[in-house]
Amino acid sequence: MLIRATFANLYSFDTPQSISFVAGKGRTLPTHVVKGKSRNDPSLLKAAIVYGANASGKSNLVKCFAFARRLIVKGSSVDERIPRVPFRLRPGAAKEPSRFEFELDLAGHMYAYKLVFDDNVIIEESLTRILATTERPLFVRTWTGTASQVIFSENFATKEERQRFQFIAQNTRPNQPFLTETIESNSDRYRPVYDWFRYGLVVIYPEAIFSNLGPAIQSNENLKSLYKSFFRDLGLGIADIKEVPVEREHFLKEIPVEVVNEIKKDLKSDGHVTITGSPKERYHVTKNQEGDLVPYKILISHEVAGTKEQIPFELKDESDGTLRLIDLIPALADLCKHERLYVIDELDRSMHAQLTRAFLEYFFSCSTSRSQILATTHELDLLDLELLRKDEIWFVEKDATSASNLYSLEEFKPRYDKDIRKGYLQGRFGGIPIIRNPGKLGWEK
Repeated sequence: MLIRATFANLYSFDTPQSISFVAGKGRTLPTHVVKGKSRNDPSLLKAAIVYGANASGKSNLVKCFAFARRLIVKGSSVDERIPRVPFRLRPGAAKEPSRFEFELDLAGHMYAYKLVFDDNVIIEESLTRILATTERPLFVRTWTGTASQVIFSENFATKEERQRFQFIAQNTRPNQPFLTETIESNSDRYRPVYDWFRYGLVVIYPEAIFSNLGPAIQSNENLKSLYKSFFRDLGLGIADIKEVPVEREHFLKEIPVEVVNEIKKDLKSDGHVTITGSPKERYHVTKNQEGDLVPYKILISHEVAGTKEQIPFELKDESDGTLRLIDLIPALADLCKHERLYVIDELDRSMHAQLTRAFLEYFFSCSTSRSQILATTHELDLLDLELLRKDEIWFVEKDATSASNLYSLEEFKPRYDKDIRKGYLQGRFGGIPIIRNPGKLGWEK
């Protein structure tokens, strides 16, 4: 689970800004809190919902998580620049290093991983084990100006093992995280931390689609059941979702022939790929043993009022809100089954307020795992202390220097019966757009 993440000189974040999942002192909604295994372990929240005006930095927070994940999981190629975006509105910031730090609770073992870097080199990197009363560095890497030095403070089982890691350190490129290099060198010593970035952190952008939808609903009965229960409980008039074969002639009319030929060339037998055709349309394509492409598409069955008759609709016939929900439900199923952190930009994108609320309510009700959600939103209906705890509500706001700042509702003292939505709209908590003189906008023209 994520304990805390900190970013500095990255996108619109200049000075270090942190978002924390450490539970505050409030006792409301106890099922939203995962208790620490011991008295010294922090109790962690299952959600952080972030509000802010347009261009305040909400999407940049999501980009920070995506950037960190990409750098750790993919690493850097030889002579490749580190693709950071430093804060651009302060003179000299581009010449200063950027930084991120993650504090993690992995199966009861707590770690702090820090990376400091500029466009070309990793300046500082460290992995620290956080114990009950102290911290124990596992490795500390520093840039001398000409080379990297890695100091190991932990005990290795053998002299040979220590020499092996010293060799890995000596051969780590200046632009490559040492954590990544250990995995590429077939060492599992620090794999739990690496695996959290690779498998435990999932980023969903507003325009993202669930590309594995067809195979998932064919093979995963739990997911298909979740779809049906959501559609039924929300009164969407949808009875079923399924994948069906498509006539090859229809498929070839939708997809350019050069794309079809490329897929046929690259796709292995029994492999599959999802491609988009006309707006909102998607095709799941497999390749049979004879080398022929077999296309499928998703159909949504709607019930005819007063009967049991079902009429199939294609995805392109559905509303943007329904499609957004269809793409988010697999995330919900995953969260309820595995330990993940889903970072979702614009959770409410195209969805009615009640759909967004239902998504979070289902997450809190089903999630007995150590899963978490960090989501950005504008949806005021979620500003409800019967749905979210104060420490789960966050705001991002730009200061006088146009740098984004993060803070929690926990820093304020609203009563539990206080109308949080009204207070937010009145500007009591910040994070809202301020139009100083609407009359000058020229709307009357």
